[in-house]
Amino acid sequence: MKGLNTFTNSEILALKKLIAEKEIATPDKQKGIRGKIRKIGFYFSDFSSRKDGYSVADFEELISLKKIKISDSSYRIEPNSTNKTIEKNTTVEKKNSSDSKSLKSILETFKKNRFDPSIDSEIIIANSSGNYILCLKKNSTLPTVSIKPILTNFEGLEIIYTGIASGSLRTRDFRQHFKGNNAGRSTLRKSLGVLFGYKQIPRDSNPATGKSKFNIEDEQKLSEWMCNNLVMYFLPTADYRDIEIELINQFNPPLNLKDNRNIINFDYRRLLSSLRSKKYN
Repeated sequence: MKGLNTFTNSEILALKKLIAEKEIATPDKQKGIRGKIRKIGFYFSDFSSRKDGYSVADFEELISLKKIKISDSSYRIEPNSTNKTIEKNTTVEKKNSSDSKSLKSILETFKKNRFDPSIDSEIIIANSSGNYILCLKKNSTLPTVSIKPILTNFEGLEIIYTGIASGSLRTRDFRQHFKGNNAGRSTLRKSLGVLFGYKQIPRDSNPATGKSKFNIEDEQKLSEWMCNNLVMYFLPTADYRDIEIELINQFNPPLNLKDNRNIINFDYRRLLSSLRSKKYN
């Protein structure tokens, strides 16, 4: 065996990211990516004689078959998965008075789970409930309005929003926020869109529902801006509701209107709320 058959949780995540990049890279780029994969210690030839390359699904199947082991975490197969996708089970246990995790340790877990929609595959996002923190990339800014918010930082990046996914982080964050093209199903998209000045239109065939979104051109511009300017950190956990309050209290994200009672950015949140409440004619 040239390489290893046991990897840490963070190494597994890094390998999946690199393999996904290799799958879509041009041939001249693939060699360098394979070098990074082997530097971590993974050689597909240790497990197969195939010469036609390998995919993330192949890598995950090796985990499923226990040919690859994870030293500090467990993985689970989604029961309805058709491609044997293995999801990281880094669930934070339900807090109680005796074993509550500190916010500091929770944030350390967030740091291990970073998603950049402009370069990363959605498969690295856990397909489970949890929390997420959205930050501006370096040199990116929120749309300019009459009031400028005061932003706090995480990992050197300015935080604009924190949210929860009661079902799937992957579905909520990537498919509804970044790629949803329907602000009527994403509080974050709605807030960003009104800050850009996009006009709201009815979301449903029956306007009486009061639900709104933006026209398809504005929705597409919004998706492009979000992918180019935002980075997400996520935390798979069943305790997402309590953690959400802790994150809001700690970071005071300006786009969080619910449960945010911090006097700092109060006027900004009031302005945002006013812009969101402007209904279509």
